Amino acid sequence: MSRADPIRKSYYDAVELADKTSDWLFYGGAVLSFATLFVDSVRFPDAYSVILIAFTVSVLALFVIGLASRLYLTPRAEDKRRQDFYSNACGIDLIHQRTEGYYNNDLTDPIKKMAAQLLENSLFSKTIALRMTKRERIKISVYTILWVVCLLYRRTDLGVVVAASQAVFSEQVLAKWVRLEWLRMRFEKTFDDVYKVFQSKPPVNEFNVITLDALSMYETAKANAAITLSSQIFEELNPRLSAEWNDIKAVLKI
Repeated sequence: MSRADPIRKSYYDAVELADKTSDWLFYGGAVLSFATLFVDSVRFPDAYSVILIAFTVSVLALFVIGLASRLYLTPRAEDKRRQDFYSNACGIDLIHQRTEGYYNNDLTDPIKKMAAQLLENSLFSKTIALRMTKRERIKISVYTILWVVCLLYRRTDLGVVVAASQAVFSEQVLAKWVRLEWLRMRFEKTFDDVYKVFQSKPPVNEFNVITLDALSMYETAKANAAITLSSQIFEELNPRLSAEWNDIKAVLKI
């Protein structure tokens, strides 16, 4: 089966680039913030001014890119993904850039097909998010240990402690890890809920309501967390997860 995902290339690549740029700007700004503590503004006024200007530019750039990503790039990409999702489930083209081999099930009823697509999506999403959280846990552990060392070491300048605290408790470090962990749990719940509804085979109306509720929870979780899942991890795990999905389809007869 041929596989193609023009939506990721056309829309999500821009989101990932914005995220990576924001990370680099944040870490660059953190370094510059520490640099202001060690450069004597009286002895080296020119160097100090350059550092302050660079820090200001990095903060402004981070603000602009973050705003563009949250309000334009990410919503645009998610809208296109949803349009493709509904197009595939209902057999109606809401978007001309359709994926191939992205959703894999043999159901024909739109709601049941939607439920199967959601089950497949949540399987991939929860596994990718788990791999991402493992990396973030290591990173946040290192940052936390360094921050505690700075805090407990009595000779550490108060400015260094403040700068380190600002970095660790920022949107890009601690808050991002918490949002990712929360998103992973929501993906896991979505997968469990949809899997159970296929197993229990409730009446049609109940099946439809549970499916739509789970889909809403999945989409709102992505919107609230504002985390873009790694395309690199997706490519790495895709063969294993595709095989696992085939096993799930066989068990559920979908």
